[in-house]
Parts: sequence; structure tokens; C-alpha cells
Amino acid sequence: MSTRRRFGTFEGVFTPTILTILGVIMYLRLGWVVGNAGFGGALVIILLAKVVTVTTGLAIASMSSNIKIGDGGSYAIISRSLGIEIGGAVGLPLYLSQSLGAAMYIVGFTEGWTAIFPEHDPLIVSSLVLALLITTSLISARVAMRLQYFIMFLIGFSLVSLFAGTREAGAPILLWGSYESAPFWAVFAIFFPAVTGIEAGAAMSGELKDPKTSLRNGILSSIAISFVVYVGIAYWLSTAVDSQTLRSNYMVMLDISRWQWAILAAILGATLSSALGAVVGGPRTLLALGQNRVVPFGKYFAKRSKNGEPQVAILFTGIIVETALVLGDLNTIAPLLTMFFLITYGTINLAVLIEKQTGITSYRPSFDVPVIVPLIGTAWCAIAMFLINPLFAAVSILVIIVVFAWQVRLGHTAPWGDVRQGFFTAVAEWAIRMGYHVPKSAKSWKPNLMIPVENPEQWKDRLALVRDIVFPRGSARIFSVRILRRTVKEQIGKWVGHYFGRKEAGTQQSEANIEAALKAVTKPMQEEGILTVHTVIEANEFLEGISICTQSLRGMPLPPNIMFLSMSDEHGKNERLEALMSIASREGMGIVVVKMHPEKGLGEKQKINLWLGTKSPNRNLSVLTALQLERNWKGYLNLVHAAEDAEKVLRARKRLRAIASVARLPLDTTVSVQVGDFFETIPAGSEADLNIFGIPEVLDLNAMRRAAELADTTCLFIRESGEESLVA
Repeated sequence: MSTRRRFGTFEGVFTPTILTILGVIMYLRLGWVVGNAGFGGALVIILLAKVVTVTTGLAIASMSSNIKIGDGGSYAIISRSLGIEIGGAVGLPLYLSQSLGAAMYIVGFTEGWTAIFPEHDPLIVSSLVLALLITTSLISARVAMRLQYFIMFLIGFSLVSLFAGTREAGAPILLWGSYESAPFWAVFAIFFPAVTGIEAGAAMSGELKDPKTSLRNGILSSIAISFVVYVGIAYWLSTAVDSQTLRSNYMVMLDISRWQWAILAAILGATLSSALGAVVGGPRTLLALGQNRVVPFGKYFAKRSKNGEPQVAILFTGIIVETALVLGDLNTIAPLLTMFFLITYGTINLAVLIEKQTGITSYRPSFDVPVIVPLIGTAWCAIAMFLINPLFAAVSILVIIVVFAWQVRLGHTAPWGDVRQGFFTAVAEWAIRMGYHVPKSAKSWKPNLMIPVENPEQWKDRLALVRDIVFPRGSARIFSVRILRRTVKEQIGKWVGHYFGRKEAGTQQSEANIEAALKAVTKPMQEEGILTVHTVIEANEFLEGISICTQSLRGMPLPPNIMFLSMSDEHGKNERLEALMSIASREGMGIVVVKMHPEKGLGEKQKINLWLGTKSPNRNLSVLTALQLERNWKGYLNLVHAAEDAEKVLRARKRLRAIASVARLPLDTTVSVQVGDFFETIPAGSEADLNIFGIPEVLDLNAMRRAAELADTTCLFIRESGEESLVA
């Protein structure tokens, strides 16, 4: 049983955050920034860099007041808002960035150490420092945090030494620089990593007594104080040293300070503190990734020691850091690490932006921020990435996409909800509202099928045809009906069962069976990304349920425009089919009736015969349906016409070719004209995998059944609604 020690605001958030921000760049590069940009330019650079941390800090504060974050800091915020896949896609690179960042900080410490003691081997020094940091983390994060108090004292004393130092007599105040060494955005890129330290505090979210308060107060206060420190140092340097010296001497702060040893100690302490923060924080990100099984061997990384420390995660992080130290040149990947931090910060801002804009009631933080804050944060993080290094920005985005695809493939399930459904619903609602103001047009038509089903088991082969009609952007809404009305015998059985305490297992099982069967037959289409829904409706009678459902759907957004029906071999079901077709016509829907061939099915899914009369009222929907099938089958169309006599053959061919041209049918579309009575020509002209006929204005199911028998294939019978157009 682990005992987790909880930290307060100062120890758990403020200290690691500000010590990571007040790092090596402040000591070794801020003077160079001032030398190139002047105090005014440096102030602009500091302000632009701080925009990222201020907006992200406010976003973290807002999210932490709305959800229980737990372990993982930024990863936890992102995964609980945008989903575990996006959280994993950002969290895994973030963890690697924290680990490799620790290696870079150790290298920086080693360079400072070997400058004092040149006889010491750099790799040995780095490895010993890493061993010290890992050991400290394994013992207790509290020990690590309290070690940082001493480092904070060194940094504070070094600032006193700097401001108590000497100035060059008569040194002019450098207000605006000439950017002789580098242009503005290059100078910005050099300085920017100095402010990307808020993750050190956020990573401790699972170790805090009160994350909601501590993250807000600790991060925002460290941002504010570090801003004052940076501006103060920049102003002091601009008044104390000439621009040439600032540009050429990276150790200028050491030269002008009152006590040089204080600056040296602070430089070593700052690098050591940043490395310690990464070694403590990084494993906690890995811990959270392991808890959610986002990474391989997650159950091992999720383990804690008796004192509450993520031992396995710490040791694994130590291996990564040591490997990086041995391999050497970390400067080449430093920009990539910055990119991952920026992506993390931008995603946190994006999460808040989405939560606010979707208007979902679950987002009600006690610390709210105006929408402009996450909007600026999201946009500026994206802009800053490409300003710093366009190549590394593109590479980092590609890495995130690859990791995201991998996470989706793993099929994670999270014990929490996220905002994705709310986001997509909000987008859909917005699109629907906009659609109401746009005139209805046949150009936007696509097949959206409504399918009444009595026996789902009989629809397995028919739904394969449905898939070929609606794929890829159409939809299928499948309905069945649970009959409520009972016979006298059924009612007496219900009373007897109730008296003896028996549940109506038969009725309940029947409903469950229908639901399960619908789910089974629709699953293949759903897996292909087709919008497919199924519902069991309660009604006293099948037709009543379908009628009510149809009326309801026609008044809803994105209504179905085709009722897809099946012709049974049982002649006794003609009345029900007629009634369903009547319902569809009444509601202004197109109609497609399938008569499946019991043996041939859909054949080889190649040739499609489309029968078109001289004045066919159904040619629009017939052509559009045939085109959908031709595309998905990768087959070809054959336009067929039955001419009364040989004199009309040429005219009929010309008319069919005109239809093919106007409808923009594929170039391999063929034309066939049969001479004779319609039913007489069917056997000769129906050689195909599927035949499509129009439904006459005066419905004759017997004639339709006869046509299907003569064709000796699976047949579709189609009646259009008037909303379709083959020329649109």
C-alpha cells in the first residue's frame, strides 16, 4: 500500500516552475538578446514569449477548477477534455521531451562544471549527476523539492550580486538594437525556451493537496515574478554594458557581478534544478500514461513504491536520459523538444476554447477565463512554432499525427467522458442552423435511406446492397417495431405470471433479440464509417410505428429521402408493402424496392441494367442510384429501352445516349434497345447482375413481381420524389 505525500502550492508548483523558467538562458543568453534587440526589443520578445505561458497558465487554472486532474498534468487535462487518443498523442512526445530535456540540462551543468574543473571527464560527471537526481527522486519527491529551496537561494543571491555589480562609466542606454547578429524572430527563437517551464509544476498535479488552487496560484505567480526578473535584468544590462559586449560575451553577467562565484553557483544550480524538475515531473507523466495503458507495459509504469514514488517510471526515465547522454549531440533535437512543449500548450488552450464554445453544461469552472484567452493561446502557439523553426514544426506535427493514429488503432477505453461528442454535436448544430438559411437544392442530394425491418435476420443480404447504395457519404436509418398490443390469451398469461412473481421473459427477450439482431446487421456498415443508426420503436402495430417514425423524422434535421423496402415471396404481404409505399409517398420520400434473387444474389457486382422508358417519371432517382452502385461495384452501366417496333430503335438509342451525356454517366456506359412488348423483351435484355426498373404511377405489385421473375436477377424498383435531379 503506497503512501502518497501531498504538496502545497509553494513546494509543489511554484518552486519547480520558477526554477525551470529562471534557467541557463537567463544567465547566458539574455545579455545577447538585449545586445541584438535593445531593451525595447527585448521587452517585446519577453512579452510575446510570455503570451504563451500566461494564456496556458490561465487555461490550466480554468481546467483544474472544472475537473479532477489527477496524475499527468497536461496529459491529464488534454485526455479528459479531448479524449484519451489525443491525450496520448500529445502526452507521449511530451514525456520524451521532458526526459531529453533533463539530459540537456545535465549537459549544461556538466559544461559549467568542466569549465571550473577541466580535468573531469564530461560523461562521468553527467552520469554521476544523473545518478544523484534519480536516487533523490526514488527516495522522495519531497526531498527533491526541498533541495530546490537551496537552488532558489543561490539564484536569488546571484541576482543581488548582479544588481550590486559595477557599471561601465558612461555606457549609453541601449533602447533599440540593430539585430546585427540575428534578425528579430531568430532572437525570439533563442529566448523562447526560457519561458517554457510551466510543465514542471503542472506535472506534479497528482501530488498536490489542492490541485485546483495550487496549479492556479503556483503557475500564475511564477509567471508574474519571472516576468519582473527578466525585464529587470534586461533593463539593467541595457544600461550597464554596451551592445557589442553584450553580443560577443555570453558570460557578461559573470563579469559585471559583485561576486562572480555567486553567478557561477547559480548557473550550476539552475541547470541542476531544471534537470531535477524534469526527472521528477517526467516519470509522473509516464505514470499517468501507464495508468491509462497508453504506452506498452503500462501496468508496470503505473506502479508506485511504498512511499508513493513511481519507481519503475523513474528508473525507465533514467535509462532514456543516460542513453541520450551517451549518444551525445542534443543540440540538434533541442528545437523539436520546444515544438512538443508548444503543441502541448496549444492543445491545452484549444481544449478550453472548445469547452467554452460548445456550450456544454459540464464546463462550469470556478475560475473562468474570457474566450479571447484560449483563442490567443492556441493561435500564438501555432504561429510561434513556425517562427522558431518551420522544419521542426512540420516534423513535430507529423510525429503527433503518427502517434495519434497509433493510439486510435489501439482502441483505448477511458473511465471518463470527454468533450468530443459535444464538440461534434455543436459543429453539426451550427451546420444545421446555417443550412436552414440556404435554399434547398438537388445539388446537395445524397442517398439517406430509411429502412423498416420486421425480421432483421432476413436483411443480412439486403443490407449489403444498402451499403453499396449509400457508401461513402450517405446514411441508413433502420427501424423495427416492438408490438405492444396483446391478445386476450397473452394478457391472461401476463396476469398469471405477475401473480406468481414471474417476469415476462419472453417479451423482454424478444425485444433484446431484435435490438441485438439490428446491432449485428448494422455493425459492418458502421465499421466502414457509414452513418448507420438503428432503433426499436414501441407501437400497437407495425405500420403505425413506421408511420409515426416517418412523420417525426421528416420534421427533423437531415431527414431521410428514400424509403428502402423489400418485396417478399409471400404474396400475402403485398398489402403491407403497398401501405409502406403509401406512407413514403405521403411524406415526400423516394422509394426503392428490392426483390432479391434467392440463388444469384448480387452476382458478380459488375453489370447494371437500367431500364428507361420514353417518358419515365423515375429516371432521376434511378440514374442516381445506378451511379452509386456503379461506383462502389467498379462495374458499368447498360441503359436499356423496350421499343414498340424497329422504326423507333434509332430514336431510342439517340435518346438514351442523350441521357447518358446530360447525366454525365461514365464513358464505358453502353446502350441497348430491345424490340417488342416490355415484358417480352425482359428475358433477352436483362442479362446482368442487377436490373433496375421504374415503379409505374399506378402501382401494380404483380407486374413488378413478374418483371423480377422474367429478369431472373435481383431487381430494384424505384419511384422518385421529385427532389432528385440527374443533371444537378
